[in-house]
Amino acid sequence: MNFSAWIDLLGLAVEVPLMVPLTPEGWTLPSAIALCMCIGNFAPILLVVVRWRQGKRFSEIPYIYVIISIGILSCFVMGTLWQQTTFLFGRDRSVWLLSAVFTLSILDCTSSLVFFDYMKRFRARYLTAAFVGEGLSGVIPTIFALVQGVGGEAICIQNSNGTVLEPIYTKPRFSVTVFLYLITGVIFLSLVAFLLLRWTSIISFADADELVSTVVIFNCPLPYWMLL
Repeated sequence: MNFSAWIDLLGLAVEVPLMVPLTPEGWTLPSAIALCMCIGNFAPILLVVVRWRQGKRFSEIPYIYVIISIGILSCFVMGTLWQQTTFLFGRDRSVWLLSAVFTLSILDCTSSLVFFDYMKRFRARYLTAAFVGEGLSGVIPTIFALVQGVGGEAICIQNSNGTVLEPIYTKPRFSVTVFLYLITGVIFLSLVAFLLLRWTSIISFADADELVSTVVIFNCPLPYWMLL
């Protein structure tokens, strides 16, 4: 489940070198993305206010559904429309891309608070799986990027005048769109894992519930991948 915490924005970070030449922002794109991410940091404050107002009636489960579901949709939209531009304030801008980044920033900044709040329902030993899952949210995009070959190898060739060597980078094995679709697939798997936790008896069977009796008949721990 915690796979979906930061995997989308961390995956986007490694794709920036491939996006820059194809967006009107050019090398100002990383700054624009960073600005959207910083603005999204206000979301945890709103969550704290909502939890304070609701008190004991607060439940993190609906928020988990919202965070993962909108994360899937936003990442898919970003993979489909990241090259689409809109004429705004006198020039073309990557409105779809930056809007998706802003949405994902709000979700990711909130996800850690909500996901770890959900972990109180399980025995303490399963908290390790949550930390491992959130850590892997940065490893998986890196593996995808290595397979993709981001940046490629530089090949120096002479320019048209034959006086200066210019670096030419090899093309990646698959496009930015495919990369973002892969990230979307990982987030979808996180939703499937959460649905299995909520709507199957795997928690009771694995004796993972914090409230169960200390008398255990079956010693079958919950698979860690369910909480990653």
